[in-house]
Amino acid sequence: MDNNPMVCADAVSVPSPASTLALIALGPVAKAGLIAEPPSIVTDFEADPDEVGEWLSMEGWTSGAHLQVGPLASGAVLAVTAMMAVLPPADSGSIEDLYDECFGRSFFVRRWSGPGWEPNRADATPYAYFRLDFSPEQGSASLAGLLSVRVAADRDGKCGAAQIVHAMNVMAGFEESLGIAEPQLA
Repeated sequence: MDNNPMVCADAVSVPSPASTLALIALGPVAKAGLIAEPPSIVTDFEADPDEVGEWLSMEGWTSGAHLQVGPLASGAVLAVTAMMAVLPPADSGSIEDLYDECFGRSFFVRRWSGPGWEPNRADATPYAYFRLDFSPEQGSASLAGLLSVRVAADRDGKCGAAQIVHAMNVMAGFEESLGIAEPQLA
């Protein structure tokens, strides 16, 4: 989520599609220490729960996650839904502020702002899209509520070759989007 450690690095590891989408879904609240118990992650493609757990530990969450594979995706877009109980933020900010801080200036991770949820919007793009749904806990001082985060990306975009090219560009000091095709609008 932070490019600075990658600049001029000798080596970089790029997460698998499941880990990439899980990091987008859980990274901001994991880094802030706000996940109350192991989250549930549902994917529409095969995923390795141990690998997802290893990547989440890099953001501070070491208690694993419950990973379930739902109906398998037949198209180019991969999706995850992560659900978790979250603690209240220590400062006066909101859960949404954490995601805006992590991804607000990101080239390739974008917040879904439209009504509903259309994962196919990521088809043939280098972007991952995420949507937050937060249900505040009523009458609880220790729990902020339940957070559901949906994330979708093209298997050749943010979940594939575009992510690798982006990592190389950052390492080499090139423009982040160099060599990554922008979607052609009809």
